[in-house]
Amino acid sequence: MAFSCLFTAFSTKAQLYSLHVADSLEKKGMYRAAATEFERAYFFSGSSAEKVSALFSRTGCFKQLGQYYEAYSTLARINNFDVSDSLKCAANYQLALYLYLSGYFNDAEKYCARNYSIPVNTEDFKNTLLLHSLILNELHQYPSASGKAIEYIQSLSIPSAQKDSLSVFVHASYNASHLPRLKSLKKARRLSKVIPGAGLFYAGKPGRAMANIGFQLLAAGYTATNVYVGNYITAASAGLFLMRSFYTGGINQLNEEVPEINYRRARKFNDNFKSSFITQIKTHNEL
Repeated sequence: MAFSCLFTAFSTKAQLYSLHVADSLEKKGMYRAAATEFERAYFFSGSSAEKVSALFSRTGCFKQLGQYYEAYSTLARINNFDVSDSLKCAANYQLALYLYLSGYFNDAEKYCARNYSIPVNTEDFKNTLLLHSLILNELHQYPSASGKAIEYIQSLSIPSAQKDSLSVFVHASYNASHLPRLKSLKKARRLSKVIPGAGLFYAGKPGRAMANIGFQLLAAGYTATNVYVGNYITAASAGLFLMRSFYTGGINQLNEEVPEINYRRARKFNDNFKSSFITQIKTHNEL
């Protein structure tokens, strides 16, 4: 019994000391050391509320360090049964944000979806709508992204005229003529299977297409020449092997070329929309 009391007292003192040190280190900008102390406070604490607070603070340290996946991993340790609805919403929003910043868009979307079943209307819930729109842009789900952006606008506490102005911007941005023209890998591969090099032309790589066609013609010429002079074994082995290699090589190139092209086109649209939309939101909030 005495040992238990001594251990409890020691744990409480260690926890308070760790929190004091952690807060002090965080204020000084020593985020890595502060993260370690917040972990120590989490370990020694016997209170669920204090454990949650320590994890949120530790997450903030990793955010400042730009270690977003580490921030996600820390916050994911929170037990949802230990937090209120508003804190649960805040945790889901931040988890989605850190996954978004780490490039895990499908997983980030799942955390956004969780917030829609929580009966709160906090700033974190509203920000979830905006974040969800940006995540859907990364997933190339533009109609759904537009819808979430409009939902976010309607949730803002600004005059109707300003909401209308923002909505016009969103609708104009997601007009079909402004959306990135993404290529279908399946279609590109199908074209190249039917007509050698056609998939590369479709993907916007005429130079690579011409080179691939040229190599295939050379291989076909080499094969025909060997057949003509009676070198049937060479034609059947080396010639056909070269033809097959250049043919399949042209198709397989598309596995890299099409995603790269789509990434560049989508990246330009997504970055421009995000920058312009957030700037407009800030402007309207300041009016």
